[in-house]
Amino acid sequence: MNAMLMSELSKLSIEERRALIDDLWDSIDSELDAGPIPEEIGKMLDKRADALARDPNQKKYTLQEIAARRNVKL
Repeated sequence: MNAMLMSELSKLSIEERRALIDDLWDSIDSELDAGPIPEEIGKMLDKRADALARDPNQKKYTLQEIAARRNVKL
């Protein structure tokens, strides 16, 4: 690792470095999880989007609400 970068990182507090580690792990996880959507899932999502367009009064959930119900960290 670049010595200058390490020098700058060492100036951070322990809490700041721990937060940076968490952010780095999260970025790695999101890249590993990101991948092409299988065709079957894409079709299902298209059908759901079409159904929602036909019934605009249908209950809508945010990604955060769905993740919270499933205990998934975003």
